[in-house]
Amino acid sequence: MNLAFLFNEPIKEVQELSPGYEDHASDVWLVKTENQEVVVRSSRMTEEPNNDFWWGCKKLFGIDPRRVFELENVNNTLNNITSIPIPRVLNKGNCFSREFVVVEKLTGEMVKSFEGKPSTVLQSLGEGLANIHMNRKKYVGNPSGTYKVRLEVFHQHLKHTMAEIVFKFYNEEKEISKKLAEVKDLLDKAPIPEYSTFVLVDMDPTQFLSDGKVISGLVDTEAYVIAPRELDFIGLEYVLDEKSAMEFKTGYEKVLELPDLTGVRKPYRYLYRLLSVQGDMNIDEWLGYQELF
Repeated sequence: MNLAFLFNEPIKEVQELSPGYEDHASDVWLVKTENQEVVVRSSRMTEEPNNDFWWGCKKLFGIDPRRVFELENVNNTLNNITSIPIPRVLNKGNCFSREFVVVEKLTGEMVKSFEGKPSTVLQSLGEGLANIHMNRKKYVGNPSGTYKVRLEVFHQHLKHTMAEIVFKFYNEEKEISKKLAEVKDLLDKAPIPEYSTFVLVDMDPTQFLSDGKVISGLVDTEAYVIAPRELDFIGLEYVLDEKSAMEFKTGYEKVLELPDLTGVRKPYRYLYRLLSVQGDMNIDEWLGYQELF
């Protein structure tokens, strides 16, 4: 890939970076010039999103992975509100009908698992996410505000969207589709979200960097949306264990009280299973997973 159009000086080296798993949505390169070392990102998608995760995210929150220019608003905003370093967008450009952004290169190694990490790392994660959750909004949608759903009708919107996802992607999976009616009933009884904030739908250790002492970066932000913060905790229950969750809580509670997941845990978990946030786990195992918060 010729990335010269993004730079005002000759490129000395380009290295393709892999997130460590297959079917990822982004192309990422480490680019070195005489005066800088930066990261370039672009979406691999050229057509409308057509898998359960991205189709569902676009329908529910109005985000599209092809619009990587949106990262300028997301990353630069997050960088100003959290203790976790977020790579700022330095430049952007179009080529081959694709959007490209140049972002800062952060230090640290990719976190492959939160389990067994030092308490300082996990507490910095908790405190950093709480800083993000301090940024309150009054709608559900995308960070740029071009797609908005009022908080009081979010659960109705969620019901309709989940029904569409089930019809489109899970029509043949009876164990998943037959849970839909129960989940809809639970959403009718669930409290209206108090507020919304920046939420990372694909919460996973691999989105983060660490220097061994603290979380030193959050680098994959394409799936950031504006939504109830409870969704972040739903995602976290699948990537933490009891010990790491306790350390995370310690950090989080330095800034904010934990949310109450009682009324939304099952329907929000169902949504995340429909989006295949952590793969295609059996639906009963998924809904019955450990409760950490």
